[in-house]
Amino acid sequence: MTDTLAPPQSTGKRRRPRARRSRIGSLIFVVLLVALGLVATGVLPVRDYLERENAVNAAQTRLEVLQTDNAELAADVDALFSEQEIERIAREQYGFVRPGEIGYVVLTPDEPFATVPTADPVVAATDDRSLLQTIWDFVTGNDISTGDG
Repeated sequence: MTDTLAPPQSTGKRRRPRARRSRIGSLIFVVLLVALGLVATGVLPVRDYLERENAVNAAQTRLEVLQTDNAELAADVDALFSEQEIERIAREQYGFVRPGEIGYVVLTPDEPFATVPTADPVVAATDDRSLLQTIWDFVTGNDISTGDG
């Protein structure tokens, strides 16, 4: 009896480990495939998340700068409505003075001082008219209209 029982046990043990190994291998392959899929779907959104976080941080920094500028401009607007600021602007930009004060305006030339232009030596050398002719042209205005002198 033991002979009949021994061969089936030995053949059964050999078949079961192969079947279990193939099932375990398939199960490990499926688990690795699912894990790989989860990693792939998790990595791409992480990159988008980090880019969005950087964009949000940049926007918050820009917002803080704009709020600071806005606060400074609001302070300037408040200062413009004070009597001292109105008087300062009226004096500087419009030349207003208080009663009893004397206002002075200092004019500065736009260009540096220029020398007085001298007579063109070419024109003076080609003037063959007599002194009386030159005076007569001056009196009648012919010197300007003709451009000869």
